[in-house]
Amino acid sequence: MLRTIVLAAGIAAIAAIGTSTASELVYKPVNPTFGGDPLNGNWLLSQATAQTAGGGSPGFSIDFPDFGGIPQPDPDPTDLPPVNTNP
Repeated sequence: MLRTIVLAAGIAAIAAIGTSTASELVYKPVNPTFGGDPLNGNWLLSQATAQTAGGGSPGFSIDFPDFGGIPQPDPDPTDLPPVNTNP
């Protein structure tokens, strides 16, 4: 019984010491978009391109989806009818 009380007191003392030395957390953004250092932009971009498939690409490209054979509208623009500006 005495051993249990001493063990419980020791655990309580360790827990009290651990919480008394804690400090508040301070958020410091890394991304320049969210208020971080603007000099981090190049590093973040290089880390993002290094994580792409194949180790990154030297240029920017967009991979459009296949759409599964569904016909898509013609991309050629058509002329709009003239607008009557007289009421």
